[in-house]
Amino acid sequence: MTVFRLGLGALFCVAVTVPALAQMPGYPPSGPDFSCLCLKQSVDMTHDDMQAKQGELSGAQGQLSQLDNQLAVERARVDVNNPQAVAQFRQQLAQRDTLFRRTNGDLIAAAQAATANYNQAVAAYNNQCAGRPLPPPPPGPLSCPGVR
Repeated sequence: MTVFRLGLGALFCVAVTVPALAQMPGYPPSGPDFSCLCLKQSVDMTHDDMQAKQGELSGAQGQLSQLDNQLAVERARVDVNNPQAVAQFRQQLAQRDTLFRRTNGDLIAAAQAATANYNQAVAAYNNQCAGRPLPPPPPGPLSCPGVR
């Protein structure tokens, strides 16, 4: 009879404890919070975009420098009495000017925007996730709203 009472007492304790646990905030524990993984994914993607844009800008700046050097050499050699040579030099100069405008316009603006996006993604990650360990990634692709 004593064993029966102990078993009944244990069952009573469980019956009283489970509803109390269910009312506690954060119980039952929810699944892993993937928001930091999503923010990390955003940081990685914006970093890749920033690197690509800066690479494109750097490449165009290299081409511009090469054209400037080529034009400096050609300027000394061009026969100003030969209309065809002058026309060819002007064409090269127009190509250089177009590349200069592109480098100092669209390309630099795109690189600056990509850098700003990356800095925002890093700030968001640091504000929400600094010092917190990342959960292991879920099986399969991670679906993050707002992250392409």
